[in-house]
Amino acid sequence: MKRNFPLYMNIMTVFTVVMCLVVSCVVFYGYVRNSDIALFSAHQLIRQTGASIGERTQNMFDSAFMTVNSYAEFPEIGQKPSVHSHPMSSVFFKCLQENPDFTSVYIGFADGDFYLVSSLRDREQMKKEMNIPEKAAWYTQSIGHLADGRRYELKKYLDAGYVTIGSSSSMDVRFDPRVRPWFISALSKATAVLNDVYVFAFSGEPGLTVSRRFDSDVQGVIGVDISLANLSSFMKRQMVGDDCEIMIFGSGGELYGYQSLEKLSSSIYWDADQSIRDVTVAGLHNPVLNKLAADHEQYRGDDFRIQQLLVGEKKYLSLVDPLPQEYGRKLFVAVAVPESFFTGPIAQIGKNTLLASMVILLLFLPIVYMVAKRISRPLKLLTGDVENIRRFNLDRPVTVRSSISEIRALSIAMETMRSTLNVFGRYIPRPLVESMIVSSIIPELGGERKNLTFMFSDIKNFTSISENMSPEELTAGITSYLKAMSRVILISGGTIDKYIGDAIMAFWNAPVDDCDHARNGCLAALRCRDELADYNRNLRENNKPEMLTRIGLHTGEAVVGNIGSSDRMAYTAMGAAVNLASRLEGLNKYLGTGILVSESTMQEAGSDFLFRFAGRVVPKGTSSALGVYELLGTVSGAAGPLAPFAVLPEEGEKVADWEKAFDIFLSGRFSEAAAAFKSYVEKTGPDPLADYYLVMAERYTDIPPGEGWMGEVVFDAK
Repeated sequence: MKRNFPLYMNIMTVFTVVMCLVVSCVVFYGYVRNSDIALFSAHQLIRQTGASIGERTQNMFDSAFMTVNSYAEFPEIGQKPSVHSHPMSSVFFKCLQENPDFTSVYIGFADGDFYLVSSLRDREQMKKEMNIPEKAAWYTQSIGHLADGRRYELKKYLDAGYVTIGSSSSMDVRFDPRVRPWFISALSKATAVLNDVYVFAFSGEPGLTVSRRFDSDVQGVIGVDISLANLSSFMKRQMVGDDCEIMIFGSGGELYGYQSLEKLSSSIYWDADQSIRDVTVAGLHNPVLNKLAADHEQYRGDDFRIQQLLVGEKKYLSLVDPLPQEYGRKLFVAVAVPESFFTGPIAQIGKNTLLASMVILLLFLPIVYMVAKRISRPLKLLTGDVENIRRFNLDRPVTVRSSISEIRALSIAMETMRSTLNVFGRYIPRPLVESMIVSSIIPELGGERKNLTFMFSDIKNFTSISENMSPEELTAGITSYLKAMSRVILISGGTIDKYIGDAIMAFWNAPVDDCDHARNGCLAALRCRDELADYNRNLRENNKPEMLTRIGLHTGEAVVGNIGSSDRMAYTAMGAAVNLASRLEGLNKYLGTGILVSESTMQEAGSDFLFRFAGRVVPKGTSSALGVYELLGTVSGAAGPLAPFAVLPEEGEKVADWEKAFDIFLSGRFSEAAAAFKSYVEKTGPDPLADYYLVMAERYTDIPPGEGWMGEVVFDAK
């Protein structure tokens, strides 16, 4: 047998042969042009990165400067904090809410008093490390003097609603705002000051502070802490490639921002003794950034000029863009990206163009592969749809579209086949059709003997109902009824054998095995009873005749399989058990019951259901008596799918009283039995089954049954 190859491989072969000659001419020209375009795009991208970081930094600094400048003019700014709060506290809270880059706002006084409000938003790790209450959203710190001159410190933790959820106080006050750099630098100036990077006293994280002096009875300084975490995160998102370097630095080499907060933090302690030093670019130990800081004068006066930076043997495209000098410092944004990041892939392609036509072919194969796969994709999808049909997954329509007419025609034909099979499953048991298709079974006449549970249902007085309805009304009504009943039977795992006018024949344990077939059959009968209660309620509301239904259940052996002829066959069950289930449905009419089950069904269904013994009967067409039971529901307290049908505890007591009365009847004490049945009806209310045996007990009182009577009742009608 010749080897077969996928369609896309054949298409690839044809395309490759045709395109091989064209590729060799085009690639070289593309390399030259693409290199120029890549470098031009690189310049634009680096300029955009520098502009974005500069704008972000400027917005952050502008907000901080505007905040301290405006707050310094507030009359309340010079008031001392009390043990409860400070007049500016609500303003500080709102400021931190509206500016996520700010972590704290505080006031320091020349006599050492201090008041701070700090936001704990998105600082879960710090909360864990510092044992801060989990629900804390705010932190306040007040430092003041008692009447005797001693200093005190009060710390509070507040939730999102500003309710105190934790606090502590101390007379051992170690913090002194007067020695902090933000206080010292601002006290001697009349304008706002941007401080160098340092470690915040409260959180221990690196950041910047913008502070300004205010004049009052006791001179002081207001400060705003700016977290570098958000700025570092923003810079990291702006990186052009993994080896990109971005920083914000001062003219003296001071470091004000870096893409990695971890490296920035470690640079604060870059001495061996872990002492705090000025945070500089040199602390990062990065030769690229060191060279940028040292050569930044070359960029002066030429904003957004891209230069080539050589570090060792590696070339970088670099940018140094100055920030506005209104912050009192000369600050710059620096960006450096390896040139190979932009030209490396193109250079690699250029090298490949020097190879033989085979190399060119290999480079071009991915494009050919994608084109070939796109052409062959509809056929692959159709193959998957065929597999779904083979597995009888018929719910998903075949919707493959293609501009190729043959493929489109095939798709339409397969959709027709799918929809036909889907409809076909409504005429015979769907599980049977599925097993035949999935297992590639050819249907043949014959069957197998299995223990099945059968259900027959029939509408009470259907003949009278149909006489008063037009054919259209009757058809619509019976269709709606059968749809409601069938849905319940199918979701309960049953197989609907056939519809016989208004009657339904169904069974469990075929074609799909069901070890709980009796249980599921009883559960289906109860579900049908409740479903029809709602259904008939709707009929009454619309002034239509109710469709009261009687159900019979029996469990026994039967032959189930394909019955019929070679021209026409049906999947059905045959045997005495089928006829007996039909007879039990008919006995409901005489006994006044709604759901009648045989003793075999009762035993196999289990103890979760509540049954009432309805006697020993000999249905028409049979010669042996069998016990029959009325299915009332599930036992009190039943759980899971049985819970909706659980009876009240008093129903169990009624069944117990019934069993006592019936035992008297079976013992042949018919006069006592009649009295017991009367007493039962008086106690429990009208009961057709009790009335039936009351009449029989009274008749047997006058005319006793023959010798050998075992309690059976012989029926000579269906």
